[in-house]
Amino acid sequence: MTEAGKLPLPLPPRLDWFVHTQMGQLAQDGVPEWFHGAISREDAENLLESQPLGSFLIRVSHSHVGYTLSYNVSAEPKAAAAISW
Repeated sequence: MTEAGKLPLPLPPRLDWFVHTQMGQLAQDGVPEWFHGAISREDAENLLESQPLGSFLIRVSHSHVGYTLSYNVSAEPKAAAAISW
């Protein structure tokens, strides 16, 4: 229970899925440097803009249950379609 006896609000489905089915397995051997958690597309693009072409990161999708691959293929990084594994 949290302060004043209130239960925390439920997590959005995409984060509930990640916390309950993915996080433990992902962290077993240490979080890989390419995984950036539940950051936004804008944050991903900002991280990639100073990286060399071909740089990428994986993040928890903000729009659905699954992952999103963001990668740098030009002067401006682009976000790819979601991938699941």
